Formats: sequence, structure tokens, C-alpha cells
Amino acid sequence: MNKLIFYIFIIFGVTLNAQRSEKPNVIIILADDMGVGDISGINPDSKIATPNIDKLLKKGIRFTDGHSSSSVCTPSRYSLLTGQYSWRTRLKKKVLHGDSRAMIDPSVKTIAGVFKNSDYKTAMIGKWHLGWDWQTKNGEILQEDPENPYWIAKNDAAKIDYRRPFKGGPTDRGFDYFYGINASLDMPPYTFIENNKVETLPDSNWKGQGRKSEGPKAHQKFMRGGVAKPGFDPQQVFPVLKNKTIEYIQNADAKAPFFLYVSLTAPHTPVLPDEKFKGKSEAGAYGDFIEQIDAAVGDIVAAVEEKQISENTIIIFTADNGASKSSFPKEFEAKFDHKPSYNFRGRKGSLHQGGHAVPFIVSWPGIDPKTIDTPVLQNDFLMTFADLLDVEIDENEAVDSFSLMPLITGDGTYHREASVYNNFGGWLSIRMGDWKMDMTRSRKKTSLYHIKQDPQEELNLAGKPKYREIQQKLKEKLSEIILNGRSTPGRKLKNEGPEIWDQLFWLKP
Repeated sequence: MNKLIFYIFIIFGVTLNAQRSEKPNVIIILADDMGVGDISGINPDSKIATPNIDKLLKKGIRFTDGHSSSSVCTPSRYSLLTGQYSWRTRLKKKVLHGDSRAMIDPSVKTIAGVFKNSDYKTAMIGKWHLGWDWQTKNGEILQEDPENPYWIAKNDAAKIDYRRPFKGGPTDRGFDYFYGINASLDMPPYTFIENNKVETLPDSNWKGQGRKSEGPKAHQKFMRGGVAKPGFDPQQVFPVLKNKTIEYIQNADAKAPFFLYVSLTAPHTPVLPDEKFKGKSEAGAYGDFIEQIDAAVGDIVAAVEEKQISENTIIIFTADNGASKSSFPKEFEAKFDHKPSYNFRGRKGSLHQGGHAVPFIVSWPGIDPKTIDTPVLQNDFLMTFADLLDVEIDENEAVDSFSLMPLITGDGTYHREASVYNNFGGWLSIRMGDWKMDMTRSRKKTSLYHIKQDPQEELNLAGKPKYREIQQKLKEKLSEIILNGRSTPGRKLKNEGPEIWDQLFWLKP
């Protein structure tokens, strides 16, 4: 029996007829810098109302231990789309900029490629942040920053010719259509992109707005200086992207399944909610911005319902990492009595759970609402849909992705043994079962936590004789995952760049 038909039989529990054997549409909505504590259906003490996200939560599957692979943007987005850890590329730390080179190699299969192989229409709307290859005014090659892979050399941005199409972006990596921005909303160039071209040429310089010199509001307004299109208004970016999403759903061919990746720009800085949302929450501008996100989720769901495809559309809501201190400063937690990380320690950029524990909600028609407590990773989306659609994946692709279908259907075994997380500095953390170990040379010690008993990571058990064996086991597993070039079964592979890099201090002679 075809695997898709088999799973639909399990999921819907009905006779296999033509209607139920249709391939489901899939929409992934990815928030930018949102903590699990920002969702009112997850955090009963949240000062932000998210009724539309809560509806997805109540009707669908909530993974209570869901994580991004990183606590910062670029690495986690790379993992979500490719099913492999970002540090397998040359990017061992930090994130990309708006003029950075393409990070996803043409040979790497993306989740969009999986859907295309199953005859889906594929589209992405929103923030890319994985680099692409701009062309220059006189054909010269942009030089790479010797200290930062994929970054271009300082001052080379002035050589970019925005009139010419670029390469290595979404439409070269599995998406039929793209509309959005190339990096975070606080990174130039400040203009919209359609497919592989700039929609409106940037003709002026946007003056950078500082983060520290202007007080607390600077956290909301911060944007780097750079080129911008005429009349660029950052407050209108989110509404434009939401409307493009609605438009795509409305115009979708009812006879052809689609995969739509909606990569939101909020609540990342600049925190600029629409006027009608200002003051709606009890958590300041940040909370207002999240309530605007929630309203957008409601509009997307409504568009699916109006299209009469809700019974055959899977909607996933998640985030690329935890909440940012730039968007919601630490002192605001006491001021508004709101904790974006809920009961976890840490925020965006941290190895602590608050940096990479994210909302992980899957609304799947035919599946009874349930809660799954197994630790899972966004890397797993690729193999989950490859599994559902019976798309063949080469053993050397999606090397850190495991299908979630056994957890969703209750049939079979979820095979992930361990998850690895990284932070902005490229330091690594491994989670196996209830144990989590952070490898941070900057503190000159390893941190070991029992997550189930100590979710706030307050009691460091590393170095204690009683836990020496588990600490060694975690270190050996982390080393194996790194040095094998994969965490899935298969022949040993080589990571890009040096075999042992700076952050792997315990492997150095």
C-alpha cells in the first residue's frame, strides 16, 4: 500500500476513497523571536492574548518539548529547511546579513524540494535570512570576509547591482514562488523581493537607529543603516507579508496541493505594531506586536476555511528561537509581569532552554487533539513530510532529521536519540532524554542539568562523581554526532570546513 494512503487511512480512520487520498496542503507559520511563554494557551500567566494560536493548540497536537536547533535565526532556519545542523556547513557561529552569500548548497535538498518531488506547488512568503548571491555592477566577484563564512568583505556591499537578478535564493532552493525580505527587518537592503529580483530599487540610505543611546524605546526601534527603497516604512512590512499570504491561499489551484512557508518578521526588532494593536496587550509594544501576529494567524486560518480546504490542510505554528532581549528587555519582565520564556531559563542567543524551546503546534485534520511530551526538533519536519508523502530521500540528505509520524499516528518508533543546539557564539549543547549538557569553554566548565527535575537549569551537576558516567555518555554521543557528519544511520560523512573547529575544545589534543 502506498505510504501516503496508509498514513491517511491511520490519520483519518475512514475508508480509502478518492477524497481522503488527496495530498494535504501544508502551511508552516514561523514567528521570529517568540518565546513559549508568549502564547496564552501555553502560559496561563501570559499578559498577551493569543486566541487564534490557542485554537490551533486546542484542535491540534502540542509538542510540549519542541525545539529549534539553535537559539538564533540563521542556523535554526537552515535546520528547519534542510533537516541538518547548520554547523555542518562553514557557518560555525553567528548569523548572516542581508548581503551575505547563499548558505544552502545547490546539492542540499530542502523541505520545499521534498514537496516539489511530490508534485506540490511551493511558495515562501517572508524572511529568508539564509543568504543569496547578489550580482555586481561590473561583474566582479564579491569577496568573502576571511573571518566570517558567507559574509562579504567590508565595503563590498557598495558593489551590488540591485537591478540584476540574484542566485541561490528561495526559487533556486525548491520554492516556485517567493515574496519577502532577504534577512531580518533590522538589516538592509530595506526593500521587498519577488522571486529572484528586487521589487523596488533602493535609492537612498536608511539612517541607522541605535540600541543603547536612546533608552528602552531603542529596543523597539533598532535598525541598522543601509540602502532602502523610496518611502520604506518598516511598520508596513508585516501587514504586506500577511496580505501576500492571504492572496496566495485565495489564488491557489484547488486541484493542486501546495506547501506554503510563511516566515514572519515579528516580534523581532523593530517592534512596530499597527496603530490598531497598540495598547491591546498588557506587555507593552512587544505584547501588542504578538497580538498582531495572532490576528494574522486567524486571518490565515480564515482564508483556508473560505477556500474550503481546511479539511485537507495541515497548519504548523512555531518560532525560529526564543524571545529576544532586544525586543523585550529583561527588566520588562518585572515591569509587565510577563515571562516570554515561561518557566525556562535563558532567551534568544542562549544555550539554556529559553533560547531554543519554542511553540511547536501542529493542527492536523483528522487527528484528535493531544499533547506529546517527547523532545523533538524542527529538523524533523523534512523527514516527517517525506515519510507522509513517500518521497525517497537519499541517505546522505536530511542527515539530522527523523520522522515525527510515529508520534503523530501512534504507530512505530520515533528514532531520535539526541538533539544538539547551538547559540550565537557557536557553543554546543546536547539533550538526551531528561539530560542536557552545555559545552561552553567561555565558562571554563561543562554544565549538566536534569531537565525534568530542573527545567530552569539552576543546579549544575557537572563534575559530581555521581553523574560522571552520564556526563561521559553525553560527551561521547555529541562527539559521535559531530564527527560522523550525521545523526541518522548511514556512512560517515565530512562536515564542511575544518574537522575540529574552535568550539569543539574537548576534542582538541
